[in-house]
Amino acid sequence: MRLVDTHAHLDHIDDLDGALDRAQETGIRKIITIGTTIAESENACNLALSCSRPHLRHPLRSKSFEDQEGFGGQAGLDIRTTGLDVCATCGIHPKDGRNDVKRFGIDESIHRLRTIAQSSEKVVAVGECGLDYYLDRDTKHGTGDKEKIFQRELFKAQIELAAELDLPIVIHCRNGWDEIFDLLAMNDKRSTISGVFHSWTGNWNDAKKALDLGFYISFSGIVTFRNASTVQDTARRMPLDRMLIETDSPFLAPEPHRGQKNEPKNVRIVAQFIADIRKSTLDEVAAQTSANVQELFKLL
Repeated sequence: MRLVDTHAHLDHIDDLDGALDRAQETGIRKIITIGTTIAESENACNLALSCSRPHLRHPLRSKSFEDQEGFGGQAGLDIRTTGLDVCATCGIHPKDGRNDVKRFGIDESIHRLRTIAQSSEKVVAVGECGLDYYLDRDTKHGTGDKEKIFQRELFKAQIELAAELDLPIVIHCRNGWDEIFDLLAMNDKRSTISGVFHSWTGNWNDAKKALDLGFYISFSGIVTFRNASTVQDTARRMPLDRMLIETDSPFLAPEPHRGQKNEPKNVRIVAQFIADIRKSTLDEVAAQTSANVQELFKLL
């Protein structure tokens, strides 16, 4: 069995080496680490290179193994070099990355993302990008019109970049479902764009719109929460061949670890929960979601 954590923020994880060890021990074979700013996108590419752990080959039988930088001699026997591939995305989050756009402007920010994406073979998608119309429940302060216009323009620019680079997009959506569907449906690059709605929080009607647009839906630890019946309903009803799973580490730890720091190994908990509510098996969910990763991101 192999599992893929399609959305993690490895640069925010404490004890990263330990977290990667535990991920491998749990059957995680691939992790996609996410860029949300220009700097974090660069860092994601660096982490994808430094954290990937190729399959161990016997050093006495493989000259190429010995020749790999950093794997000569006894270092090649480190158990942590067995079978974990880390990939990256580059993108500007509608909230986290706004300082980049304030500093550089949208055009220059997109140029910098383009340069990052084209400089690393580890980049498999554009994002995390989208709309975040957060409503503070205490202050009742919502997202103003000026902010919404800014977010829409930034998202449209990243859709264009994804189409240009022939990469899928990783979408963040919070309280902006109708607008995000309209932006995707009306975009003149629509026929060439694919992607995933990460950490799904919408209802089944929203999910049908996402699926009709050709997108995948990814479930995080939220699906395990006791108050997430709407998300669970979508996970139960949607076709398995359009589903991905993720942790969003170090955030959104699944039950029974809710409130704790999350890490990639917990994607197995997400997969098992989905298998249970679908009356399926962990092996089936793991196999199909891994195949979906191959289809969308051209991995595995």
